[in-house]
Amino acid sequence: MNISLSQQVSATYARNHFKEVTEKAVKEGICVIVWKSKPVTVIIPMDEYLKLKNAEKIEQDKRKPPRKMTLAQLRKDSFFEKYAGCMKDEYPGMTAMEWQHNWYKYVD
Repeated sequence: MNISLSQQVSATYARNHFKEVTEKAVKEGICVIVWKSKPVTVIIPMDEYLKLKNAEKIEQDKRKPPRKMTLAQLRKDSFFEKYAGCMKDEYPGMTAMEWQHNWYKYVD
């Protein structure tokens, strides 16, 4: 991030002239407070802050995990739902899982 010298003020100046620093931030859009030759704080107008906050919220919404589904919802939307119970005539008293585990007994 490139910060021009006109946007920088020292920490001592900011402490002693806080009103001027905030007016400068509102007028110019940004004011960086420098302490020990390093930028440590940024003062920005409220509308700029709200823009950043909204952009961050939009970014977080994109990263939301998928909603949790119940087993009933998964079964309802399943491709195989139309085949549910189709084996009850051929193999009475046997669930699909039982048939799956013992399929080799019923194959020619």
